[in-house]
Amino acid sequence: MARDDAQPGVAYGAGLVSLTVLAEGPFTGRPAALASVRVPLERVRSGPIGARLDVRVRRPGRDEAQPIPLSLDGGLWGIDDVPPPEDTEQLLADGRFLAQHVYAVASDTLQIFERTMGRRLGWAGGHRLRIDAYDPVDFRDSGYDPQRQAVRFGHRSDPRSSRHVPMALYRDLVAHEVTHAILDGYRPRWADANALLDGFALHEAMADLVAMLSVFSSETRVEQMLQEAGMQGRGTREADEKILRSGLFGLADGLFTRSAVRRPLDREVPFEWTLLPEPHARGEIVVQAVLNTVVELWKQRLDCPGGRSSRFQIAQSGARVGRQVLGMVLRSLAYLPPVDPTWTDLLRGILASDLVMMPYDTPPCGRPTGPDGARPKGYREVLRDMFWNIDLSTDPDARLDGLDDLEGLQYPVRLSALASDPEELNRFVWANPRLMRAMDLDEETSIRIDRVRPTVRVGPDGFVVSEICASFVQDVRLSRREARDRLGLRTEGEVVAVRGGAVLRFDEGGRLCFAALKPVMNGERQQARAATARAEREAAAGARASYHQEGEREDLPA
Repeated sequence: MARDDAQPGVAYGAGLVSLTVLAEGPFTGRPAALASVRVPLERVRSGPIGARLDVRVRRPGRDEAQPIPLSLDGGLWGIDDVPPPEDTEQLLADGRFLAQHVYAVASDTLQIFERTMGRRLGWAGGHRLRIDAYDPVDFRDSGYDPQRQAVRFGHRSDPRSSRHVPMALYRDLVAHEVTHAILDGYRPRWADANALLDGFALHEAMADLVAMLSVFSSETRVEQMLQEAGMQGRGTREADEKILRSGLFGLADGLFTRSAVRRPLDREVPFEWTLLPEPHARGEIVVQAVLNTVVELWKQRLDCPGGRSSRFQIAQSGARVGRQVLGMVLRSLAYLPPVDPTWTDLLRGILASDLVMMPYDTPPCGRPTGPDGARPKGYREVLRDMFWNIDLSTDPDARLDGLDDLEGLQYPVRLSALASDPEELNRFVWANPRLMRAMDLDEETSIRIDRVRPTVRVGPDGFVVSEICASFVQDVRLSRREARDRLGLRTEGEVVAVRGGAVLRFDEGGRLCFAALKPVMNGERQQARAATARAEREAAAGARASYHQEGEREDLPA
């Protein structure tokens, strides 16, 4: 048994340790290209098993996973970084590095979310997420299983190796599936049995963006890709355009990610793409808009003085933009409703959450004019344009905060209770008929408070943004007659279940500053939702919506 050493002189959670992972996948470079991620230092048992992760590696020919320590001397507080073998065959057989790689990428992915959102995030299945890094499951079924609330990675044969390739060695695939697990714990109703396809598509879009932009956020890897794309030394505006428009210069060559990143960023957007019957197809259009935002903002930064002074400077600008845009997208999660999120909700959430952090939409480098004399666009304006290109926009006459009809509310005497007590939120809702009318709540049915959590973030200007985020839902069961009379719904079943919910955000003074509402007893919304659900069932021919489509992982990576 490993000895339980005392923590080595740092406050719990304050220490970070650098761990080597594959930059993309096992066949990117000879030897494989590597990257380094910094993850929180914690007590780790052989497995490796930490406070949040339970990674299990079963090697070929074994029925059970073999616990693997991350410490070379057996100390529970020691996490030793061990680079992988340079030989590909040895790399594929190295269970210790596989455990380190999966633990590090999963921990880094969780840390990206928590650092960006300013709070801890839990898993749907409890305190730890189980990850089977080399499972007997068919490689086509690799991924997050919402029923088991665990991630399983299979393995497959590959003509480039005599050994089977663990799917968990693809960095983006690990980040993608861990993102599904994070979202399932954060907003379980986005992809439950009663969810619409947009919820599943939002899962896929978020998972792809985290997978790709977490890789793209590494200056070293971006510089390597620039070199592979043929950029030598300083860049030129013509070379920049050619390289950036080639799909983020071949970002997916060593990744397992499919769809948007492997298609030209200027491809034509399908007509009525929001009605496509497959979640991945919908999600990849939004991924395209976000990646195009990265490209445009990157080009703007390169036009700043010294922006093309060296290849590393160009790579650094790109990685910085990647982190900025990924942060904007992830912060929006706390501004989306707990049920039935739409793409317009996502755009509004991105803009509203970023406006809190950065009140002014400043152009790059603070320049009043661009190199051609034109006024450069602010970064939020660029994002709006990219979403406009896929036919998504916010109502110019509507407030981003959603408070048009929610002024003059009654607040409790003890405002601090809103930050920690779900019952105080329940009392707040009940004390405000105006809010109840906006939500079309059924007064005879209780609401269910999902969570009340404080969030603290530091904006780029150094000011601390402190808010309280609360969410609730209401599920109402109606008879067939009640559904017809009250909502205009016509159904074959004897009992009809309808639901809605809201996210309410309060500022540091305890006043409501943002609301995302999905009314419950609103006939127009529930009729439209029922029609959408019926059309999606017919298009799917009885197949249940899921995170992964059949045949998604049939092909070998490029």
